[in-house]
Amino acid sequence: MAVQYGLRTKDASGAITLDTSITPIRSLKMFTVTGNGSLDQYISVPEIKAGSFAVVDTLVDQGENTWTPQAWYSAGTLQLRRPSSLTWQVMVLSQGLEPLGSGSYGIRTLNNGIRTQIDAVNKVLSVAFSGSFLLGGPGTSFIQWGDVNFPAPITTTERPLIFLNAVDYMMAGSFYVKGSPGNWTGFRLKAWPSSIHGSAWTQYMTIKWFCATYQPDAGVVGQYGAVVRDANGIKLFATTTNLASLLTQPATTEFSAVGPPITGGSAGYSPSQQMNWTGSYDDYVLANALFSCSNIAQTTTPIKQNYGGWWPGNRSMLQMYCYNASGIDPLTSNGRTLFAARPMRPL
Repeated sequence: MAVQYGLRTKDASGAITLDTSITPIRSLKMFTVTGNGSLDQYISVPEIKAGSFAVVDTLVDQGENTWTPQAWYSAGTLQLRRPSSLTWQVMVLSQGLEPLGSGSYGIRTLNNGIRTQIDAVNKVLSVAFSGSFLLGGPGTSFIQWGDVNFPAPITTTERPLIFLNAVDYMMAGSFYVKGSPGNWTGFRLKAWPSSIHGSAWTQYMTIKWFCATYQPDAGVVGQYGAVVRDANGIKLFATTTNLASLLTQPATTEFSAVGPPITGGSAGYSPSQQMNWTGSYDDYVLANALFSCSNIAQTTTPIKQNYGGWWPGNRSMLQMYCYNASGIDPLTSNGRTLFAARPMRPL
């Protein structure tokens, strides 16, 4: 057995509740930016380092037409495509390579080269709620929308991050989170199945999900585990929390124009984009930016639906489409922050 460095805690049953050989997702900084109406806006963000990544999200609920801009990032710079003049929430996330701030409270471990850092700045992303629902289905029994209400509101300013999975086939989009800053109440997701994907499109899709947030867990540790608090005694983390763990580097530029488009009927023309996926049915994908709509601005119907998921029996590839009324490709799925993640402990 390899020598272990770091921190591991267990509960009364002996189940591991924290293992620093698994690096959780942390937030270095959460802030807002305002669009200037240009086609491409470049914003200086010194907190984006080589090992960081960014999620750009909306702070409004516009129902089915809720949209987010395409976003790319490099060290020190955030690029937004058609941000309009709206305000956007930016979360700069990291794998824990940044130094501790002056006067910070928390823990830091190094476990065979894997870093874990939990403090007042580098907050862990934890699983608040989870569940499953059906979408699609045969004929008159077709379920167009999955409508989820959280057991209790999420009270953070930023929208909670929703991660999606499926038992097998999934083609869905038009995603949005219900509520407003400080009172996020649930989310909705629309079925977009197509006969191009084989017979699975006439069957129900079983969608699995979990909601991850930086809102502190109110659970009590009891006699087992560990708690991290800040200088004011406010709980930052407890090992009763189920962490959302990053499994692959996030991607904003890895989609390629591969595969046949979906054409005809209400689908109009939806060009196909694909990227390599993990191959595992245990991995969830971030929905917030990838499955929300885009705004191409210059047409009479500027809101365009992004939808996709996985073909039946295939987790080696992530499939996305962008609805368009004509045969001209207005958008690709690049510029959409996505990554594979899973709960540290089974749901």
